[in-house]
Amino acid sequence: MLSFIHTADVHLDAPIRAMSVSYELRQDDFRRTMRTVRDLVLEKRADVWLIAGDLMELHGGRRTTAIFLRDLFASVAPTPVCIAPGNHDPWRADSFYQSLEWPGNVYWFTPEWGAFEFPEKSCVVYGWGFPQPHVYESPLAEFPGKLPGYRHHLMVLHASVVNGGGEEHHPYAPVTVEQLAETGMDYIALGHIHKPARFAHPVHRRTFAAYPGSPEGLSVKESGPRHVLYGELNEAGELLLEELPVQTRMIVRREIDIQGAETVDQVADILESGLADVQDGQILDITLTGNRPVHFTPATDVLEKRFSRFFAIRIADRTRPDLDAGKLIAEGGIWGRWLQRLAEEEAAAAASSDEQRQAVARMAMKIALERIGGMIG
Repeated sequence: MLSFIHTADVHLDAPIRAMSVSYELRQDDFRRTMRTVRDLVLEKRADVWLIAGDLMELHGGRRTTAIFLRDLFASVAPTPVCIAPGNHDPWRADSFYQSLEWPGNVYWFTPEWGAFEFPEKSCVVYGWGFPQPHVYESPLAEFPGKLPGYRHHLMVLHASVVNGGGEEHHPYAPVTVEQLAETGMDYIALGHIHKPARFAHPVHRRTFAAYPGSPEGLSVKESGPRHVLYGELNEAGELLLEELPVQTRMIVRREIDIQGAETVDQVADILESGLADVQDGQILDITLTGNRPVHFTPATDVLEKRFSRFFAIRIADRTRPDLDAGKLIAEGGIWGRWLQRLAEEEAAAAASSDEQRQAVARMAMKIALERIGGMIG
């Protein structure tokens, strides 16, 4: 049996987009997550650690972070650590990947296809690394093929699987499932897409390639548990793949209906109930929904202070004054005509895929109802 840990897209030293959190404290979270992954490599006695790119940032990456990684990888020796640089950490002369001396158990893939042989494991690990941040052609076109005489064949690759769920990301190094299958690999450790995904072989229909997703959330889009993948290949080449949670802090996104609340204290009580299952120290992105009295607007800055037990919290107010917009539209008049035009824009925005237009339309309607409610109140 051959076992491995597969991670990707750690993005050490990257700008943090998950609200206005402390940069250095959050970077320490990412380092703690990497230590958790290292501990899994040792605990599982993995035969190889596969890292599929975007490990640390080329631009903005610090020498102290590279030294942290160097020491971390040395701590699992002699277990091989096989790394395929991605678009955020390409294999360049000005990269710490080339300027720093790395332990002997660290194997770097470069823009020329490489194959590292481990005869004692009857295994070959193949890989390719980005030469620069932008690559628009498939690197698999130049793949030279498998080496003979080995039982297990693994590949590490930072790439976009076309029509593979990565449409939100730039299609750098695009590949298809069919191209991946043609390599003849037992398993392909992918990176680039921050959402977990698995791909079935077009012939035998079993999983043979996967994205683990980012191990620590970089933005509010990367909420919930974050994982690495632990894999085992038996003598017949059959794959067992398991998700292992590793995040240091979880990003939690919630919509909470505050219908009926008329004071900040009442809203706080509703939030306490709605967040009772969330551990202290997490990162929260909360949206308030529902109708509220026209005389009351939730003070989100006060509410955020009330919940300081969390590492960071952002509360967005999407409630609406409890006014009957349809009735006002039917009655006509200047308010009705104003609301009619806003309702038409809101409907058109909802039918489109333009998230910014939808947000502007919702905000316009909300402001209009607030102003009308203020005049009525």
